[in-house]
Amino acid sequence: MDPSASLSAPHAIRKMIKDGDYTGPTKGFVPGFTQCNVIILPQSEAYSFFRFCESNQSVCKLIIPPSEPGNFNFDTLGKDIDIRYHLPKYQILKYGQLAQECHNIEEHWRDDLVTFAFASYLSFDNLLAQYGINPPSANPTTPLPLYISNLPCNSVDKYEANQILAMRPLTKQNLISAIQAATLSRLPYALPLHFGEPNEVGIKDLSKPNFGEPLICKEGQLPVFWGSSLTAQLAIAKAAPEFCIMNSPHHLLVTDRQDLELAVTK
Repeated sequence: MDPSASLSAPHAIRKMIKDGDYTGPTKGFVPGFTQCNVIILPQSEAYSFFRFCESNQSVCKLIIPPSEPGNFNFDTLGKDIDIRYHLPKYQILKYGQLAQECHNIEEHWRDDLVTFAFASYLSFDNLLAQYGINPPSANPTTPLPLYISNLPCNSVDKYEANQILAMRPLTKQNLISAIQAATLSRLPYALPLHFGEPNEVGIKDLSKPNFGEPLICKEGQLPVFWGSSLTAQLAIAKAAPEFCIMNSPHHLLVTDRQDLELAVTK
């Protein structure tokens, strides 16, 4: 199934995913409804990781508080959401290394697991479109390029990482509009963290992102950089907890929450 296909409601997409009828990327589904990245950790790791996220909200913004240990229902994001089944693809990590990918985590579920739900850049892309800015990532097949910067996060216990930045090429006028949209909104990752010279944040070659596909800055455009929740995954890889579950890249949780609930639009 083409990820740009339109379905009537988020719950219809989640049903397809749970039934095994769709296992691909979620980008492009029901624009305007919030999608989130998910990280699941044992309770013994959860408090330190939560403090890391709270100390680095520009790149690790949670959209709801962490779950209670063992709770796999997310009623605050959707009345039927069961985190064990409603992601199209999961990654199982052991000591920071990918051990397995799967389409549900029923057999891996434990009573001590705590779930974290992070905002994604898709919500801000929808807001930019309302300001007449059509970001290249609006194309369901075009993920934003992501770069590991030289900007350090605030470390907490063993959790540390440099900030991962997502780049959108914008004209100066569109950059002004984007900052206006960010100022008026409550959306995570709305305010850019840097624009202009990439070397100033440790990015040597825009054509070689660490993740995603490169985007060309055309004449009259500047590279503009925003925080990315992939930073949280980098911190997990560096801390190497004994067990972790997360969504595979671009395979996000589609929620019932509308982006308009998170932002004040013009």
